[in-house]
Amino acid sequence: MKVLAIFTCFNRKEKTKKCIETLTAGNPECDFTFVVADDGSTDGTYEMLQNMQSDYSIYILRGNGSWFYSGGMNAGMNYALQNLPHNFDYMLMMNDDVEFHDKCIQKMIVQSNEQDNAIIVGAMCDETNKLSYGAVKYISGYKYKKLRLDEWKIKTDTFNANCVLIPYKAFEKVGAIDSFYKHALGDFDYGLSLKRAGYSIYQSNFFAGTCNNNDNKGTWTDRSLKRTERIKRKESIKGAPTKQWFYFLNKNFGVFSAIKGSVTPFVRIIIGK
Repeated sequence: MKVLAIFTCFNRKEKTKKCIETLTAGNPECDFTFVVADDGSTDGTYEMLQNMQSDYSIYILRGNGSWFYSGGMNAGMNYALQNLPHNFDYMLMMNDDVEFHDKCIQKMIVQSNEQDNAIIVGAMCDETNKLSYGAVKYISGYKYKKLRLDEWKIKTDTFNANCVLIPYKAFEKVGAIDSFYKHALGDFDYGLSLKRAGYSIYQSNFFAGTCNNNDNKGTWTDRSLKRTERIKRKESIKGAPTKQWFYFLNKNFGVFSAIKGSVTPFVRIIIGK
């Protein structure tokens, strides 16, 4: 199977190298091509990727530090659609901090075929073998839960894009991540767009890789910070900027949810939650 893998990277040289190596070595039956959006790394990541081109099929895009996650994915996905042959079987959305488990993509392809050519979200575990990232199911409005491994037969709504296998025809139809997003929410929005386009999304029934949860220490949800600092960090690109959050909620859940959801984070900060 021909798989086009797309990811962004910034100053995680060793993790970036390991993710490529574990993905390819662990799935020898897959023919991988990579599109990597390097957002101006200064630690030698870009040069390392250039050196790896002798052993892997890698197309490298060079940013200036303004892409962040969603911007980089938008650039990489548009580059692939506009410049590469459309002869792939799948597109793989992935993160470069994932250490992939052996045969994960091969098993996800089998699962996709068994579930009517569905999109398969590779569940992630942390170093203690507990679920960290994966598929997402909305349970009330924009309130959601993560699916457990034993819920792999349940159709889900969207995903954390640490490892998501998408039939290439679905990628061609839906296109790239919405260019409005800078960092967060782009993957959630993309999953919802795929669902609206009529594609089924399921979680893998096994852990596809290891990826630890991000620590909330120092983020806007860190209750040890002063309220003013929490608001400042919430409105930063890597936080939950109001314009981005309102846009996401309005697009996917309607204007009333957008208004409520835009106010709620500030209320949480004010009351210390």
